[in-house]
Amino acid sequence: MRPVVGNGRRVLVRCHSGYNRSGLVVAQALVHLGYSVEDAIFLVRFRRSKWALNNSLFVDYLTTGLDVARLLTGLEA
Repeated sequence: MRPVVGNGRRVLVRCHSGYNRSGLVVAQALVHLGYSVEDAIFLVRFRRSKWALNNSLFVDYLTTGLDVARLLTGLEA
């Protein structure tokens, strides 16, 4: 995965409430850019809301790694 932000471009990420799905995408992009998972989660919650990433399964995806999570859940690439 090569996020567009890695190329110095701005990206808008949006979902219905903006707490979990978009938080997961943004946090994963931050991890890809070199932030630790903990720092990425903190930044998403600090900038969006303390309720962001309140889905513990999404936090598990981040801490486990999306590649491993894909294998464990049988998701297609």
